[in-house]
Amino acid sequence: MKPGIISEWDYEEYIDRAYGRGADLKETKLWKPTYEKGFVCPDENGGWLAFAYDGKRYRFLGTYGFDDVFEAEEEDPYEKRDRMLAEADRVSGPDGIDILRELYLDPDFRSETTPIGLRIAEDPDCIRWIKDYWAYVQWNEHGNEASLSEIGFDGLVQDILDPAYATEYLLCNFPFSTKREMDLADRLKVLNRRYSG
Repeated sequence: MKPGIISEWDYEEYIDRAYGRGADLKETKLWKPTYEKGFVCPDENGGWLAFAYDGKRYRFLGTYGFDDVFEAEEEDPYEKRDRMLAEADRVSGPDGIDILRELYLDPDFRSETTPIGLRIAEDPDCIRWIKDYWAYVQWNEHGNEASLSEIGFDGLVQDILDPAYATEYLLCNFPFSTKREMDLADRLKVLNRRYSG
């Protein structure tokens, strides 16, 4: 069927086909104020057939893709958080840290952040240290480390604000600590001084 004027009979036939599977045209992006009524229904090929009545004529508007017919649904913030945390665990390394940071900066969860935490999340030196520290933890724990979703970005922020645990972890073999461990501990001291006073 080509877009254009159709009979009332054809319109009614498609309404019957659409019953329980279609949607009111008013609930779509295709609605125009000149229409009195209309509907969309799925076709056999994954598209959506659109029909309208303007008070004088019945029209077949055409076949459209889902995104052309319906507005994208906003994802529930908590479902989004769960999805992002699962993704952070899946990719783990630096990309996982980026996902945690993005979630931490998300306006939907701003009430769970602190002003100082937000400053840390925006500081490239802090992000570099967090990624380097996490890479070290992964190397040191050989896959037995906690998941990023358990730690969260706020846990990594806390390592900078209260560095006792991370420092002890890095320097547990002192005076036999490696250059990498000493460097991470020194950088952590600098970041802590920047944000603790």
